[in-house]
Amino acid sequence: MGIISRKVMPVCGSLCFFCPSMRSRSRQPVKRYKKLLAEIFPRSREEEPNDRKIGKLCEYASRNPLRIPKITTYLEQRCYKELRTERFHHVKVVMCIYRKLLISCKEQMPLFAGSLLSIIHILLDQTRQDELRIIGCQALFDFVNNQGDSTYMFNLDGLIPKLCLVAQEMGDDERVQQLHSAGLQALSSMVWFMGEFSHISAEFDNVVGVVLENYGGFKENADETSDNKQGLSEVDQVEGHMSSSPDAITMAPSWRRVVNEKGQITVTAEDAKNPQFWSRVCLHNMARLAKEATTVRRVLESLFRYFDNSDMWSPEHGLALPVLLEMQLLIEDYGQNTHLLLSILIKHLDHKNVLRKPKMQLDIIDVATCLARRAKVQGSMAIIGAFSDMMRHLRKSIHCSLDDSNLGAEIIEWNRKFQTAVDECLVQLSHKVGDAGPALDMMAVMLENISNITVMARTMVSAVYRTAQIIASIPNLSYRNKAFPEALFHQLLVAMVCADHETRVGAHRIFSVVLIPSSVSPRPHSDNPNRKKATDFHRTLSRNVSVFSSSAALFDKLGREQSSSQENTSQDKKVKFVDTEDSKTNNNSMLSRLKSTYSRAYSVKKNSSHITTDETMSNSDKEPEAISLRLSTHQIILLLSSIWAQSISPLNMPENYEAISHTFSLVLLFARTKNSSLEALIRSFQLAFSLRCISLGKGGTLPPSRRRSLFTLANSMIIFSSKAYNILPLVPCAKAALTDKTVDPFLQLIDDRKLQAVKPGVENPKNVYGSKEDDDGALKSLSAIEITENQSKESFASMVVKMLGKSEPESSAIREQLVHDFLPVDVCPMGAQFFTEAPGQIYQSGTEDKKSPDELPPLLSMDDDAIPEAFESQTGLNSQLALVNHSLLSADQLLETVVETSQVGRFSVSSPPDDMSYKEMASHCEELLKEKQQKMSTFMIAQQSQEISNTFPAIMTGLETPSLMKIPVIFQNNHPMGLV
Repeated sequence: MGIISRKVMPVCGSLCFFCPSMRSRSRQPVKRYKKLLAEIFPRSREEEPNDRKIGKLCEYASRNPLRIPKITTYLEQRCYKELRTERFHHVKVVMCIYRKLLISCKEQMPLFAGSLLSIIHILLDQTRQDELRIIGCQALFDFVNNQGDSTYMFNLDGLIPKLCLVAQEMGDDERVQQLHSAGLQALSSMVWFMGEFSHISAEFDNVVGVVLENYGGFKENADETSDNKQGLSEVDQVEGHMSSSPDAITMAPSWRRVVNEKGQITVTAEDAKNPQFWSRVCLHNMARLAKEATTVRRVLESLFRYFDNSDMWSPEHGLALPVLLEMQLLIEDYGQNTHLLLSILIKHLDHKNVLRKPKMQLDIIDVATCLARRAKVQGSMAIIGAFSDMMRHLRKSIHCSLDDSNLGAEIIEWNRKFQTAVDECLVQLSHKVGDAGPALDMMAVMLENISNITVMARTMVSAVYRTAQIIASIPNLSYRNKAFPEALFHQLLVAMVCADHETRVGAHRIFSVVLIPSSVSPRPHSDNPNRKKATDFHRTLSRNVSVFSSSAALFDKLGREQSSSQENTSQDKKVKFVDTEDSKTNNNSMLSRLKSTYSRAYSVKKNSSHITTDETMSNSDKEPEAISLRLSTHQIILLLSSIWAQSISPLNMPENYEAISHTFSLVLLFARTKNSSLEALIRSFQLAFSLRCISLGKGGTLPPSRRRSLFTLANSMIIFSSKAYNILPLVPCAKAALTDKTVDPFLQLIDDRKLQAVKPGVENPKNVYGSKEDDDGALKSLSAIEITENQSKESFASMVVKMLGKSEPESSAIREQLVHDFLPVDVCPMGAQFFTEAPGQIYQSGTEDKKSPDELPPLLSMDDDAIPEAFESQTGLNSQLALVNHSLLSADQLLETVVETSQVGRFSVSSPPDDMSYKEMASHCEELLKEKQQKMSTFMIAQQSQEISNTFPAIMTGLETPSLMKIPVIFQNNHPMGLV
C-alpha cells in the first residue's frame, strides 16, 4: 500500500483531476503542514499572521512529532531568506510560530531547540535592527522558561555576552529603554535557570554588572536610609536591635508572580518595558541562587567586585547599601541565614582591591553596620566569625593609634574614624549574637596569641577590653549560673603576670568587666517600683570613670546592708561568722540584695544552707532574675596565688597596685558566699600578712618605692578582708600603720573601700615613681614604720579568731594557719620575667619556729567545685611526705625504690596463673602502672618541698621585722615548678 500511495496514486491524481476523491489533500495528509505554513504568512505587510492557522500547525506538530524537523527546517530557511531580503515582517511571523511551538510542543523541544537557538543567535547579531533584537530576547526568555532540564546549559551560556551587549546599549531615548528591558528580561530567565539547575555561568560577573547598571531607585533609597540613620541608631540604643522592615525598600515580586506555569509573562505592560523592574527581578533570582555557602560567596563576590571597581560603597551616594539591603531581605524570605552575607562582607575588608583604599574601607564598615542593624538576632557560626574578624580590625586600629606621632594628620584622622566605625559595627554585631558566651570564647582565643612585644601585647589587651565592654550589655546564656569561663580565665592569669605593666592592668580590667558587666552596662529600667532602687544604682555605677570602681560600690552596698542587718537582729552584739548555721538568716538577706546589684554577679546555690526558702521567694518577688557568673574554688585559689606573684614584682607601677587591690576585693566578695568561705578568709588574711612582711624586709632586691607601695597594698588588703567578713575591729588597727609619713603618695585609700593610684601633681613634676628621689623618700617612709604589738601578725590573727567565735580547738587551728606564710600553688602562672634581677627566684618570708607547710592542714577545701587531681586535699599528700627521707636521693636509690614498688603483687607476664583472665591481668597492670607514677610523683614533690624549706631563713617572731630571702624555684615554660 505504501508503494501504491506514493507512486501510483500521484499519477492517477494528475490524470483524473476532475475527481475530488483523487485530490492530493485527501490522499496525502502528511503534506498538510506546507499548506498551513503558506496560509500563516500574510501576503502584505499590513496583514497580521493567522493565529488560527498557527494553532492548527502546532496541533499538527504535536500529533506528528516526526514532521517537526521538516517544519523547523522550512521555518529556519524562510527566516534566513527574509533576513537577506530585509522582509522583517515575515521574520516576526517565524518567531511567533516558534514561541507557540515552545508552549504546545514542550515534550518535543529537542526536535526544534537547535533550530530556534540558531535563529536567536542571528537575531541578536542584528545590531541595526533593534526590533529584531528585542524579538530574539523575548524568544530566548520563553525558551529558557520552558526548560525541564539542563541539556542546553552551555548553549545558553554562549548567548549571555550578546544579551549583555543588548542591555548595555548606550542612550537615553525610548528605543534604548526597550532594548534594556528586553535584554534584562532574558537575563532574568538566565539567572533563574542557573539557580534552578545549580549552575553559575562563567559570564556571571558580566550579568551582575549589567543588572546593577540598570538597578533603579537606589539614590532614593540611599537618601531615605541616610535620613533614617539617626532614628535607627536611637531605636537600637533602646531596643538593642532593628527588625528588617520591607517598607524601606520597594522589592520586586517573586519569580512565580512574574511568569506563569506556561512560561509567559504575567506583569503589566508598564513593568514589562521598565528596565529597573527587570533589574530587580534579576537581583531577586540572584538571591534565590544563593542556596548554600558556596553559591552565596560566588554571588556576593561578583557584587563586591562591581562595587569595588565602580566605587559604589558609599552609604549616602553609592549603590552597595540598597542592593545589599534588598539581598538581605530576599535571602531571609527564602529561609536562608542572612548572617553569612555579613560575614562575607566583613572578610572583604582584607581583599586586595580594598586594602589600599582607606575611604572604601570606612564605607564598607558603615554598610556592614547598617546590615547588622537590620539582621535578626540568631546565634550562628557566621555571625560569630564576623564578630571575630571585626575584633581583629579593632586590634589593628588600636595598634595604629598607640604611636601615631610620626604619622600625618590625614592618617591620624582616618584611623580615628576607622576605629569609631569598627566600634559601632561591633556593637551592632554583638546585639545579633544574642549570647555573650561565644564572644568570651573568642576573647580567650585572641589572648592565646598575645605577643611578648610590648606594643603588640598592649594592643591585644586593649582590643579585648573594649570587646568586653561591648558584650557587657548582652545576656550571658552560655555561662548562666556557671563559673567564670575557664579558657578566658587561664589566658587572663597569663596576661596578669606578663612583663608590661600596662598589659597587666588591662588584664585586670577585662576580668572585672566580664565578672561584673553591670559596671559598664546597666540593666534597663523597670516599671516595678521595688526594682527602681537597684536600677538607679546601676545607672550611677555605669557613669564611673574607672572600671575599678565596681568593688568600691559593692563594699558600700555591703556596708549599708550589714548596718541594716545589725539593727534588725537581736540584742546580742556579737556578730558571728557566716559559716555557722545560726547566722544564715542574718547575713543572707543582705547577700541576696548584694548580688542583685549586678546583672551577672555571683549567685548563691539554691541548695545552700545559707539561704532559706522564704527569703528566696521574697527576693525573687522584689529583684529581677540575674544571669549569674561565678568564681569556682579552684579559680579563687589561682587568683590569690597570682595576686601574690603580681604584688612582689619589681616592675609594678601604682596602677598595678590599684588593679591588684580591686581584683583582690572582688575575690573576697565572691568567695564569702561559698561553702569554703572560712578557708578563703584564712587564705586572704594569710596573703595580706605575708605581703606586709615582705614589704618590711631589708634583704631583698625589691626597690624601696615598690616596698612602700606593697606596704600600703598589704594594709589595704587587711582592711578589705576585715570589711568583707565583718571583722570591723581590725580596720582601725590596720589603718593606724598608714600615717602621713608611711603612706605611699602615689596610692590613696578612699573610704576604706578602694585603693586608687594618684598621679603626681603639677607643682612637683619631677616626682617620678621609681626614680632615685622617690626611692630615697620611700626609704625614709619605710624607716618611719613602727609596728606595735597590737599591729603584729599574731595580734591580728587573735582578733580574727575572736570575732569568728569558734570553739577552742577550731580557734587554735585557725590562729595557727593565719600566722603561717602564704604559699602559692605551683600550677598558677607566676611570670618568670618579673624577677629580672635574679631569674628563677621569688620572694618568700618565713619563721623558724613555725611549722613546715607540709604539717599544716589544707586551707581551701574543694567543697563545691570539681578540682583537678593536682589540687587534691593536701592531708593525704602530707601523710605520704612524712614517710619520705628529706635528704637528696641518688639515682640508684630512686631506681631501687621504684623496683621495690613494682615488685609488690607482681605476676610473671610470661606465665600467668591459670585462673586469671585477660581482663583481670590488664586491670592489674593498669593499677601497677598508676602506683608507680604516684610513687615517683610523691618523691619529686617531696624533694622540691625540702629544697624550699631548707632555704627558709630563721626569723625571730614577735615585733621584729622578718628579712627577705630568696627561694630557688625551677621554671619551666614560665611556670614555677617546686611550690606546694
